[in-house]
Amino acid sequence: MKLSLKYFIPPVLFLLLPKNFKKAFYRIFYKKKNKRIFEYENSFYKRHAFINFAIAKFQNCKYLEIGVSNDDVFNSIPLKLENKFGVDPVSGGNFRMKSDQFFHENNNLKFDVIFIDGLHKYEQCQRDCINSMKHLNPNGIIILHDLLPRSYLEEKTPKIHSPWLGDVWKVAVELCNSRNLDFKIINVDYGIGVLKLRNNFEFTKIPELREKNFSDYLELRKKFDIISCEQGFEFILKD
Repeated sequence: MKLSLKYFIPPVLFLLLPKNFKKAFYRIFYKKKNKRIFEYENSFYKRHAFINFAIAKFQNCKYLEIGVSNDDVFNSIPLKLENKFGVDPVSGGNFRMKSDQFFHENNNLKFDVIFIDGLHKYEQCQRDCINSMKHLNPNGIIILHDLLPRSYLEEKTPKIHSPWLGDVWKVAVELCNSRNLDFKIINVDYGIGVLKLRNNFEFTKIPELREKNFSDYLELRKKFDIISCEQGFEFILKD
């Protein structure tokens, strides 16, 4: 019975099953793979706090959010509507399109704070990051979400589990190996990356990351500059 359930339910059909059934399924068949390797800092902060802290640094701040979904973050941004841009192809925000299209059609726009929380796949997040770097004002800040998956199932791509962070951690590896930028990851709310660019910055692509998996991530994350929430606020504030 266990084998028939585990190996013969089509993945597409499985996604349509009731949420409680899926939770029970993972507990029974994927107990080890669902085990969290580490935990986040026990604090009351989420991504909203760091984004709004960054926005407060700039007068007349221009804000871009990639991946808006239910407007949870977007509606917390205390800016005039003409100063905040929310891009999502499905729901939320004020630009109903894919991020690639938005950047292509708005070549001249520049932003002070950009929050990347779009499709949780490496290649798309990489494009979002590179495009955001091109559209960032001097001394601007890019914030990325979902960089620290805690278990195999949180990282597994395509999605088979919720929460799903996907493999956007691979972009964090590339940023750690890039030139002339400052990049840190706050250990809270699924891992919040904070990126600042210096003169002559250069993004380094690492194509072999496409084939890497959760086991590789556990080794590569040892080189991440992972900081506390308080250190995160200090880093954002620092010029």
